[in-house]
Amino acid sequence: MAPSRERACQMPFPRSAFATAPLIRSGHFGRLFLLRCTLLLDLALLLNTESGPEAFLGYGGAALLVLAATNMLLLAGGLDLTRRAGFPLVVATTDTLLSAIVIFSARIDGPEILFLFAMVIFLVALGSEMKRIVMGTVAVAAVYWWLGTHYRQEDGARMLAAYLGRVTFLYCVALYFGYLVIDARQEKERYESKERERRELRTILDIIETATSSLDLHRVMATIVKKICEVIQTDRCSVLFLDKSPDRGWVIASSDSPEVDMLPVDLRKYPEVQEAITTRSSVIVDDIENHPLMEPVREKLRAIRFSSLLVVPLIFQDEMLGSLLLRAAKRKQAFGEEEIRFCQTVAGASVSALKNAMLYRQVRMEADNHRSTAEKLRNILENSMEIILTTDPEGTITDFNRSAESTFGYSRDQVIGRPITELVATDMERRDFLAKLRRSGTILERSTAVRRSDRIIPSGAVRTGAW
Repeated sequence: MAPSRERACQMPFPRSAFATAPLIRSGHFGRLFLLRCTLLLDLALLLNTESGPEAFLGYGGAALLVLAATNMLLLAGGLDLTRRAGFPLVVATTDTLLSAIVIFSARIDGPEILFLFAMVIFLVALGSEMKRIVMGTVAVAAVYWWLGTHYRQEDGARMLAAYLGRVTFLYCVALYFGYLVIDARQEKERYESKERERRELRTILDIIETATSSLDLHRVMATIVKKICEVIQTDRCSVLFLDKSPDRGWVIASSDSPEVDMLPVDLRKYPEVQEAITTRSSVIVDDIENHPLMEPVREKLRAIRFSSLLVVPLIFQDEMLGSLLLRAAKRKQAFGEEEIRFCQTVAGASVSALKNAMLYRQVRMEADNHRSTAEKLRNILENSMEIILTTDPEGTITDFNRSAESTFGYSRDQVIGRPITELVATDMERRDFLAKLRRSGTILERSTAVRRSDRIIPSGAVRTGAW
């Protein structure tokens, strides 16, 4: 039964019937396919010119057939095939071997063409730009012409025809293999760039996670310098925080000395940091030996063999907190734009959490100071020969020292939380004591009868005061 018109229009057609032209027109695939066709044509002309049509029945013809078949496979595989990892290397190796087989099969007099083919392949392997590869091929062709005219006695017309055919082949080899090699290098650079971006992103995420999950300033800073050194080649990465004094700072963490914490430094010995503070922007010193900014400290840096520096400011809103300081001695080149941008991203992503960690450290230090002061006061109270007890504004006892325990006969635990008036012997003295305490908040000195655990101590034996 014949399919309906609507169904027939929806029937799939072979991909090659419609996809070939767009594939050839696509930039990368089109150039590769056309250059390979040109190489195949030049090899066929070379084989026919040098050995005649019967040569196509030998190894040379078989090699050309393999080239043609793989070209069709390339066309069928399309862009997906050319984008696979290692594709340029596999194709270049295969085509080099097939081209060498064709050259051997051509039975050209003398080893010149094989030698020139090897020379062009060598130029392709060393060349980083197509322009240089072509110029090298021009030089090889010129040498070949000079050798042919001076050392070989051949008919001029015949030599010219052979020369043009062989040089055309060499140019085709240079263009085709040069394109493969440059494409492979560019693909490698793209892959390395993506890997670097992924590694930097993972590093930034790790830094943010550490900075937001911990208020330990030294731990956060040590993680940051460690992660930066994993991404950037540097001999020392430090985090420096500024002091209230403009000439003083503190090294919170350093990659080469993990134990460093709150190390004081004189900023006058760090002109690059002072420059970053003044300009509030990154400072890059590519060459310490020739940079005018480093003149005051050049001898010192030369002694420790640093060659380049990078300073990235840490700015929270409008407040300059400090800076990242990177120093390098073993680098072959200065810090690049991508490395600088990475450090700036790290600084921007972590500065808010760093501010919180700094505030936490300040609060903790103040709390430790208050705790120390309270402990000193308590030691004074406990060891004083005077009777000392403390109350809240309502007269409830909150502390009771040892002299008070000895005088009143009560332990500290027995009286804490009890009204102080329970220690006053008579109701009238209780009312009078509380009235004066509430009215003025202070009783400098007063003779009062007080109650011990076992008896009453008469007025005059104990003098009391409250404040």
